[in-house]
Amino acid sequence: MNQSKNTELSKTPSKRIFYYDVLRALAIIGIVFCHVSVSYVSRDINSPNLYISVFFDCFRDFSIPIFVMLSGALLIGKKDTLIKFFKKRLSRLFIPFLFWVLVYIIFTIIMNHGFNLDSALKIFFGTAGTLGVHFWFVWMIIIAYVGIFIINKVMQLDISINDFNQRFITILAILSVIYIGLSHYQLFNPYSPRLTYYISFLAYIIIGYFLAKCDFLEKRIDRKYLIIITALLFIGSYLWYIFCFVVPRSHLVHQFVRLSYFNLLILFMSANAFLLFKYLSKTKSFIDMENNRLGNAFTTISNYSYGIYLIHYLVLYCIKINLIKFINFTQGSSLIWIPVLVIITTAISLAILSILDKIPYLDKVTGKK
Repeated sequence: MNQSKNTELSKTPSKRIFYYDVLRALAIIGIVFCHVSVSYVSRDINSPNLYISVFFDCFRDFSIPIFVMLSGALLIGKKDTLIKFFKKRLSRLFIPFLFWVLVYIIFTIIMNHGFNLDSALKIFFGTAGTLGVHFWFVWMIIIAYVGIFIINKVMQLDISINDFNQRFITILAILSVIYIGLSHYQLFNPYSPRLTYYISFLAYIIIGYFLAKCDFLEKRIDRKYLIIITALLFIGSYLWYIFCFVVPRSHLVHQFVRLSYFNLLILFMSANAFLLFKYLSKTKSFIDMENNRLGNAFTTISNYSYGIYLIHYLVLYCIKINLIKFINFTQGSSLIWIPVLVIITTAISLAILSILDKIPYLDKVTGKK
């Protein structure tokens, strides 16, 4: 094997990386925000309050890409065999998924007073308009694992090219940006068919690995300036997205309008958020945070992030149908009620998973890392 392949870009981390945990925790909270706020967006579509509900709802537009980018950062470069690679990951992915799909189906049977095969299959496959709408993510990740394994095998080939892995990943990252650009300008439709949609997320997986491992900018620009630049770019692009695109367009057509994940603006926001925490992770205050209460909270949420993703939609539904009996939160301020419902939903989801984690056999369904 050519020794030059052992470049900084191709190194695989040997220990837990705290800023990955922070990003994962913030991403899952962002997804809960979007599922909580969707009903407020519909309510406020012709109101000035739309700015508030859309601000919270659009957290998903960079949260999902960050989730996927983290998979690339963690899994590309692994030297597992086919059986080991998929056994290790599919068991952690599929066992919790099957359990919670069953829970969702049973809940639907109770609510509808009967079993419907079509409804059960739609939940299983994450079809829009069902209680299991968010399960699409599981199928996408399974497809992504296949792509990651193929990339890893190419990186392990004995090819006599200096810095082959670095060049290979750089080319893949450039092609990924080009692919998202083609989708941005509607020269390609990644949403049809569904399999194409799932495969398209490989672009974010590759970009995530590239951003995590490449230190090109850090070698040329002082880290404190990189933190300021990426923070300003992320905040600026997100506010522009909300105030200059989503809300004006939504008001114009009287329905919620948002961009596809495969859009250069979404990529730009997600990449800057990822890089911001990468640069922050090397500051003293961030390093110190790892062992304090806030850091432990981020790590705990990160550990249970997959389980929270699977369970939170049902928890939120139950909260809404029960809370409405006592408080008419649907007519309340979105600035207050969206964060409150997010906190309650996340806390209950985390509590349920923590309890299950202490029960033999059921600890396998929590999705805990």
